[in-house]
Formats: sequence, C-alpha cells, structure tokens
Amino acid sequence: MDSPILRVYDTVSRMLPGYSVSPAHEDNNYYSQAIIRIHEKGTAIPLHKDNVTYEGKDYLLSNIDHQLSCVLHIQESEGGGRLLLYDRKWKKDDECFRNIDFGYSLDLIGDSSAYMAPSINTGDLVIINPFYYHLVTRITGDTPRITLGMFMGLYVQDRKIVAWA
Repeated sequence: MDSPILRVYDTVSRMLPGYSVSPAHEDNNYYSQAIIRIHEKGTAIPLHKDNVTYEGKDYLLSNIDHQLSCVLHIQESEGGGRLLLYDRKWKKDDECFRNIDFGYSLDLIGDSSAYMAPSINTGDLVIINPFYYHLVTRITGDTPRITLGMFMGLYVQDRKIVAWA
C-alpha cells in the first residue's frame, strides 16, 4: 500500500470494523482527502480545537455523530513538536477566549490537566478526539516536522466514515 492516505483509511477501518471509509463529498464535489503540513524551526501550533459541527454549519459534514483527527508523521524534527492534549472539551462559552487569527488564549485551560503524547516517530499515526483542546510545542530542531493530516467523521447509524482536510 503506497498511498499514505489509504494507509490511514485502512488503519481506521481495522479499528472500527463494519464501517466503510471514503472521501467526504457533497453532491458530486469531493473534499480534499488530506493536507501536508511542513513546520519549520520556530513554528508551533497554538491551543485549539477542531469541531466541524460548530464551525462548519454550512456544510453537510456538520451533521456527523463523531469527529476524529488523524495525523500521520512523515518526518520528525530533532526537538519540539510535541502534542499536548488537554482534559478540557470545547464548549460554546469558550469562544470569548478565541484569538483573532487562530486558536485560543492559554488562559482558557487554567488548571486543566494535560497529556503529553509519548515520543512520536516517523510513520506513527496519531488519532485524537479534536473536540478536546490541544497544541503542538515549538519546533526546536533544524529538521522540519512534516505531517499528513485529515479529519474523519463518523455516521453511526449508517456505519460510515468520511474523510476530509
């Protein structure tokens, strides 16, 4: 299996047997299946959540039952780039902490406990519930961190999973 996208689909379908996995689409228009991100030295991903049911109300995807974030690590940096996942699920009242450009103020998480993902290696697939706040620490190594990311939406009654980026 040469396609990293198909590798992610295959992994998720093995985790959730009985569900079909396919690219998301509306009518005959398909969403992008994945996004490749290159994070150079000094780059961080601020505190944020991803929630298509709130932020994508104009799209059919907003009616999913559950959402996953899937990130395949293509290349790791020598330092930094660690995933921190907070024990705080998004709620609408949190929007007053939202930054204008992207993400949320760190004041939002207060004393919420955080989980730092163990060392992630090239080839690892990380799957999280993106409704929980998370961030990626600043890259400190000279080698860029490169990832392939996508979201997956689950339709429980139809036993269907759709992917988009």
